[in-house]
Amino acid sequence: MIESNPNPLPSQPNHPADQSSDDFSSVVLNSTPSPDSWVAGKPTRFVREGENIVKRITAQIRDSLDLKTILDSTVREIRSFLNVDRTKIYQFAPDASGEVIAEALQGDSLPSLLGLHFPAGDIPPYARQMFIQTRQRVIVDVNAGHKTCQAINLDSKDGLEWGETSYVPVDPCHQQYLKGMGVVSSMVLPILTREGLWGLFVVHHRESRLYSDRELQIVQLVVDQVSIAIAQSQLLQQAQQQAEHEAALNAVSNILHATPNAFQNPKKILEITVQATGSNGGRLYILSENNQPTQLHHVGIQPHLVMLEETPFWQNILATSTTAPQPPTPGQLWDSALPDLQDSPQLQVHYIENVKTHPPFQNLQPNFREQKICSLLVIPLRYQQRCIGCLTLFRQEIETATLWAGRSSSDHRNYLPRRSFDAWREISRGIPPQWSLEEIKLAQAISLQIYMAVMERHVKAMLHHQAYHDHLTGLPNRMLFNDNLNLALANTRLGRGELMAVLFLDLDGFKTINDTLGHYIGDEILIRVGQRLRTSLPPEAIVARWGGDEFTILLCPLRAPHNANLMAQKILTLLNVPFTCQGKELYVKGSIGIAIAPYHGEDSQTLLKHADAALYEAKQKGRNIFQLYTPELSTQAQQRLVLEHSLYKALERQEFSLHYQPQFCLTSQKIVGMEALIRWHSEEHGWISPAQFIPLAEETGLINGIGDWVLETACQNIKKWQGLNSIIVPIAVNLSARQFQKNDLVKTILNLLNKLSISPRLLELEITESIAMQDVQHTVSVLRNLQKLGIKIAMDDFGTGYSSLAALKYFPLDKLKIDQSFVRDLTVDSQDEAIVKSIIALGHGLNLTVVAEGVETKAQLDWLESMGCDLAQGYFISRPLAESDARAVMG
Repeated sequence: MIESNPNPLPSQPNHPADQSSDDFSSVVLNSTPSPDSWVAGKPTRFVREGENIVKRITAQIRDSLDLKTILDSTVREIRSFLNVDRTKIYQFAPDASGEVIAEALQGDSLPSLLGLHFPAGDIPPYARQMFIQTRQRVIVDVNAGHKTCQAINLDSKDGLEWGETSYVPVDPCHQQYLKGMGVVSSMVLPILTREGLWGLFVVHHRESRLYSDRELQIVQLVVDQVSIAIAQSQLLQQAQQQAEHEAALNAVSNILHATPNAFQNPKKILEITVQATGSNGGRLYILSENNQPTQLHHVGIQPHLVMLEETPFWQNILATSTTAPQPPTPGQLWDSALPDLQDSPQLQVHYIENVKTHPPFQNLQPNFREQKICSLLVIPLRYQQRCIGCLTLFRQEIETATLWAGRSSSDHRNYLPRRSFDAWREISRGIPPQWSLEEIKLAQAISLQIYMAVMERHVKAMLHHQAYHDHLTGLPNRMLFNDNLNLALANTRLGRGELMAVLFLDLDGFKTINDTLGHYIGDEILIRVGQRLRTSLPPEAIVARWGGDEFTILLCPLRAPHNANLMAQKILTLLNVPFTCQGKELYVKGSIGIAIAPYHGEDSQTLLKHADAALYEAKQKGRNIFQLYTPELSTQAQQRLVLEHSLYKALERQEFSLHYQPQFCLTSQKIVGMEALIRWHSEEHGWISPAQFIPLAEETGLINGIGDWVLETACQNIKKWQGLNSIIVPIAVNLSARQFQKNDLVKTILNLLNKLSISPRLLELEITESIAMQDVQHTVSVLRNLQKLGIKIAMDDFGTGYSSLAALKYFPLDKLKIDQSFVRDLTVDSQDEAIVKSIIALGHGLNLTVVAEGVETKAQLDWLESMGCDLAQGYFISRPLAESDARAVMG
């Protein structure tokens, strides 16, 4: 055993690795020797030989020979130089045990110790600390029973100078230790690196041996050169490892970016990762996304369980938050031996050092036993809260064979001071191999590359999906439908009798649902419609959302033309089943237009245009039906397009005018009001019926401008008639749905009345049932504000909408107008008669004035009068009159 030096120890040494070999050689070789300290009679040879040793070792280091060669050469050179029996280099292990890694012997004078391991107790911690702090050398004379301890003077400015020498007795145990080896003289010098005590340089001789100052200086200089070689070797190893890891990372990066579609060769990436990290096997698990299945790639050894990542342990890792890990506690996934990972900026790492002792693996151990998998790394592919999978690396347990020099065993010799150095072999099985910090960081870096590549693929897939699919329903959008249609046309042999069909579906009354129940319900209905179409139609049918509440269906191949009709009827039947949203049953109807190739076109643009024309015709015929395209529809569609173009210019050209239809009181037999009705005389087309252009104006949004013009023109005529001192009756103006929904409607009307100085009692406003029911609360609020101004309110076309009688009583109304469709046949149809009677009774019950529209015969007028109807208007009483004629009628 080696005892501590009783002399005070300096606080911090100068490491020899901080100096160059040339600096050390100049200290020894250029100094003037003392004759008394030289080996008698050989000063010149001694200097030359010492100089050559330093030069040879320095050259070896400069030539970057491997460390083993340098160490072997060093022990040979020093043994020969000192002419001793043995020189050896002893390297410490992390557990403080040591191994003789280089040795030079003089024949068989001493037993070889090369490759032998020595337990940590042979050199106690205080002795190792002494070597680190003072670079102290120890020379032992076994026969004399004492040892000489001398430290380098670390404060010297003149090179290698030794400090105070101390002589202390040799520990008896250590004395017996050396005698057991046949050693009488021993010298030990520490080998230091930046990391601390790396090992020892040891000289053994069978006889007593004195060392001159020059011998000691040469040996110390060579040992310092060894320190430099070790530091150089460590740097070289680090550089080589870094280069290998960078090469692996670059290889992975090249694979990931070799093609536009990243992540094409995951197995090759996994092979590179396993090899570069020194693993025996690996798995790459990618979660499903964008309708892609879950992916599992693996190489090398694998556990028995196939879907390992679906076990609770891995699922917990995949679901774990990405908050910074706290200091490890027993049972946590982090291994306390790797604290540097806690601050790693890259992906989190779960390091399981030994699956046999890790509690979460208690149930999983049988799956690892067959392949002797002992330790593993799990790296979740995660950023913030988004985890897309994980990388798992395995290492098998290892078996080691260690030659020990007298380590504790059943051998009785180990209970005595060591007298024998016969080696015994320790076989260790099931040892968990450890990953180095550099290997783990490489796995992290590769995992980050994989994460970025997978996310890039996901983003591209998402962008592609978004570009070609509707974001709400998930159905193909217009662009993808067009592509599919063009592809189908290219693959369908239309000239040989093959058919295909395009169906245009529009939801009837969808705007009412959107406006009354809200866009959330409207969106939900669109989603449900898409789902019902996709699941109920044949798999080969392509369903797309064209836009808004329109859907398109591609039927290809189509066996016969009537099959398109059958499919359209099936769709209408599907829509007859109500949709349940938030506990409410909602009915959605639809209109469908059909175009068949090649009869109605052989290119996508023509087919879509003709299907749209057929859809428009279906809506014009009353909705909730399907319509097959006919050539006549193209003519109508063309006319509609021309009409729409003219409508845009009508206001600018002042082509609109107002006519007024009198309202006749059945009691007083007098005209008591007028309804303002718009008329359009186009420069190109002449007189155009309101039944043609009003629906078109509503579809195009032009109704807002037209409605404002009607309201302002009617008020200007009232003002004009006041100036002419004419007898004036109230003028009724119809409000469109778009006008009524405007937030500034009341303010606009008030400003108009004030501007023209018109009494509000001369203005009546008419709204339809459908307008009133779009938003009941809004309707009640607006109507009350209008009534506060003194304006009369009438509900027009009553009986054709779907107003609730319970809601009707809350509407602030003055008049109820019976739609002309009930008046037309009331004298010949008992059902119409009953309806009109009910409406009159209802109106009077609500204290409303009841007006009958569309009176065209005296019989109708007489019947209405007999039923107590208040007012009537229609062609029998008067046609709509121009402004001058209306003023004349009023008198």
